Amino acid sequence: MKQKYFIGIDISKQKLDLAVILSDFTVVEERIVPNQQAKIKSYLKGLIKRLDLEAGDLLICVEHTGIYNCPVQKACVELKVDLWQEHALKIKKASADLRGKSDRQDAVRIAEYAVRYQDRVNLFVPASESIEELNNLSKTRETILAQKVAMNNQLNEAKTHNLELYKVLVKMYKPVIKTIDAQLKKIAQRVNELLEENQDMKKNVELIKTIPGVGEQTAINMLISTQNFTLFKSAKHLACYAGVVPFLNESGTIVKRARVSKLANQKLKMLLHLAAMAAIRTKSDLKTYYIRKVAEGKNKMSVLNAVRNKLVHRIWAVLQRQTPFVMENNFLIN
Repeated sequence: MKQKYFIGIDISKQKLDLAVILSDFTVVEERIVPNQQAKIKSYLKGLIKRLDLEAGDLLICVEHTGIYNCPVQKACVELKVDLWQEHALKIKKASADLRGKSDRQDAVRIAEYAVRYQDRVNLFVPASESIEELNNLSKTRETILAQKVAMNNQLNEAKTHNLELYKVLVKMYKPVIKTIDAQLKKIAQRVNELLEENQDMKKNVELIKTIPGVGEQTAINMLISTQNFTLFKSAKHLACYAGVVPFLNESGTIVKRARVSKLANQKLKMLLHLAAMAAIRTKSDLKTYYIRKVAEGKNKMSVLNAVRNKLVHRIWAVLQRQTPFVMENNFLIN
């Protein structure tokens, strides 16, 4: 059996600091490579050739840094090299020696993390072209919608407090807002086209939307985050990923209130929060549950988090059964 090589990469906008180590933590080499797909691919091919390896003999571990990870992701997919994207806070908490801070040291620490916790590896799985495009459209929609909200807020404030400014803003902002509205329609149209082209995705979105409080954007982002529900094995696993599962917070005789983890998909958590807020305003058992628990003296945010958790389990249930929620005695049941 060949020796496994572990590569820790500290990613920044312009460059990658790489550390290649063995399973006994011996450092084989350290390099700096431009954060460009072609350069990364060239380095990995050269490393495989120099050490007489196969692609499967490498495990690359990186912190999840968003868009800066894209060149590494694409290079690894093309070369069929295993890539592990881990939460930065997990790697930091697992590091035994935190004296000093540099990109070079961080690369070594990431590689050492991969060696120590290789039994917990969670390999990167590239999304399908449809999911990738859906993700890009969602991000674009979010960005331009935020710009529209910002301009509308300025218009509303100026209208009530500074009419002269309001006249100027109306003249400048109205055409821009009109253009944004047109772009939002195009995005919505393309999203609908993608769902029509992928009937399994469309069906899942429609099923999720039958749950009280859950709208189209929450359903679509659920689809994106889970790659059409192929990345998770259970509702509990998905709920943990979404940050709606409370964990014990105890030490000796000190018992504090259970808290949710910060190691979660914050966007998904925010959308579930909005869905929960909508659900407790609808005529459903979730509203009844919320009112009852608050009346019992439970913390409102804790109860609301329980509603978020219930929504995740209901989403999972309808998708597993491939049947929508139905109305019975004026309440929605699963």
